[in-house]
Amino acid sequence: MKQYPKFCLRQKSGSALRMSGALSRAVHVLGKVLIVCWCAFTVAFIAWVVLASFTPTRDIFQNNLLSGGLDMKGYTTVMERYHIMDYFFNSVFYTVCACAGLIFFCAPAAFVMTKFVFRGRQVFQTLFSVALGLPSVMLLAPLYTMLVKMDLHNFRGTLILVYLCTGIAATTVYLMGFFATVPMTVFESGLIDGCSHITSFYRLIIPLAKPGIVTITIFNFIGYWNEYIWALVFSGKQANRTLAVALQTLVTSMQTTGNYQGLFAGVVIVFIPTVIIYVLLSKQIMSGATAGAVKG
Repeated sequence: MKQYPKFCLRQKSGSALRMSGALSRAVHVLGKVLIVCWCAFTVAFIAWVVLASFTPTRDIFQNNLLSGGLDMKGYTTVMERYHIMDYFFNSVFYTVCACAGLIFFCAPAAFVMTKFVFRGRQVFQTLFSVALGLPSVMLLAPLYTMLVKMDLHNFRGTLILVYLCTGIAATTVYLMGFFATVPMTVFESGLIDGCSHITSFYRLIIPLAKPGIVTITIFNFIGYWNEYIWALVFSGKQANRTLAVALQTLVTSMQTTGNYQGLFAGVVIVFIPTVIIYVLLSKQIMSGATAGAVKG
């Protein structure tokens, strides 16, 4: 076998390293450019919608945003004529109750299935994992039939019950990744100090899993806030409709009347809560998601 001089091998190795380093820097720069472009597009799009909500429809089509100053007529129309704030508070009620209920039921379940050994544990874990793959559309017809037979299809709390039932599997599986890394000695130390199982769990374990709980709560909140199909089917009375359903009605009405200023005003009212949550809790979301990825 032919042997090459050592200095040739070192030279080739150094060239390869330099090319690899240059390629890595190029990819890094390209990634930054793409992220900046995407962020700039998103901010520009949101800003345009917000400015259009304060601009009369005629000026919107002429691309003269805010040419006549701030015009609040769009917000006045959707609040007084379409009562959009009533649907806004309905969405707040449904979403907050569903998110709180999911943590109340799923956090203990995730901790028990992670830290305790009992008969049927593996079966329950498998069922929760399988439930993640079931399309929600498959449950729509049988669940609606069941609730109609129980005369609950017009009940105000029906939508909360539906959100709880459809969100238990994902929330439990997500929290199991956080509770898996919590030392059992923390829980046992509470029992030694005289705490009950429930007291030890809520006082000692819950604070350790706070990043995961906050993260999954934010994801659930955003999902339920923007949810449309379940709200359309299970909020029978118009007074019980959510903001997402009201927005669809508003879109149809505004397109018919040509009041695009009111349409953009309704859109702004819908996405304001999610934007506020992301701005205030962005660090918490990222830390929680990263911790979940590492711990899982």
